[in-house]
Amino acid sequence: MRRAARALFLCLLFVATLEVCTRVEASWRWEAPFWGPYSSEMLRITDEIGTRNRPGARFEKWVINSAGFRGPELQVEKAPGVVRVGVAGASEVFGLYESPDKDVTAQLRQQLSASAPGRFEVVNLASAGITPPRLRELFERWAGRFGFDAVVVYPTPAFYLDVDPPSHTVGPHAGHGASAPEAFSLRLPDKLWRALRELLPAGLQAWLKRVQLDKVRRAHAPQWVWSAAPPERVALFESDLLELVQSIERSGARVILATHANRFASPPRSEDEAIMLGWIRFYPRASPECLLDMERQANDAVRRLGSEHGLRVVDVQELTGKDPRYYADFSHFTDEGAARVAAALGAEVRSLATTREAP
Repeated sequence: MRRAARALFLCLLFVATLEVCTRVEASWRWEAPFWGPYSSEMLRITDEIGTRNRPGARFEKWVINSAGFRGPELQVEKAPGVVRVGVAGASEVFGLYESPDKDVTAQLRQQLSASAPGRFEVVNLASAGITPPRLRELFERWAGRFGFDAVVVYPTPAFYLDVDPPSHTVGPHAGHGASAPEAFSLRLPDKLWRALRELLPAGLQAWLKRVQLDKVRRAHAPQWVWSAAPPERVALFESDLLELVQSIERSGARVILATHANRFASPPRSEDEAIMLGWIRFYPRASPECLLDMERQANDAVRRLGSEHGLRVVDVQELTGKDPRYYADFSHFTDEGAARVAAALGAEVRSLATTREAP
């Protein structure tokens, strides 16, 4: 009995030591508080504006300013002569796998600053998981007051393959206060899980994801899984995107649309199986064919909206192609991919600013 108690004590001491080491590393590397909550959940809030980035939040490389946008501090009134540019989207724009200050928006800011110092101000309006209706909500209730001259919109089509489609009714958030992260939680499990994902062989990762996906699908009939993008979901994507564009234009800003990029050839390469399963895991009703069909049709809708409404379109999918160098996973960019996208967006922003200034 004493031996078992001693073994349990040593195990607890070992775990506690690892937890302390995890906290020390976060404090040293990211200036994280040693005590108190510290997780990615700190970056989100639901309040009277909607679900958005928490103003003043900080987690690892992600820093949210007092206005609730990722990046430098921002005043409501812009300086005279400055062209203020917003970049709106979900995690692909917010930044996920890129090195610090290497996400699309940060590199766009750096490139424009290098070409015309003090001329452009670039604001990251993105938030992880945000859909076009929620972006419209954010713009109408908050972001629109910042006087943007141009807004780049990079929508995520796959959101429209979720079990429940994005709500297209922007309603009040009565009853929702400022959400607060947990007062205390262990940081070690998340650290270990991230390390484990990097160490597991791709084949084993694919098997684990397939088991998880099959468990969800067994609760439904075979026809529950889509073989192609449902027409009503494609139509909803297009109508939601149009409403977002119109909302932004009503504020006086010009809109630049961007197609959505993913790494998968058709059919997908065998070496991309684990990555595809990681994508489908978020959308269990979608087959690989359905996901890629949704991407194609949604990008066609983006190009069509651009043509019909006189909007500039940056064809990011055409630009990045299927080159694995540009993708850290199914659709999030590497530093190199983000730089390539930022350069294309920067060319359109400079052209738009020049056109607007022309007599």
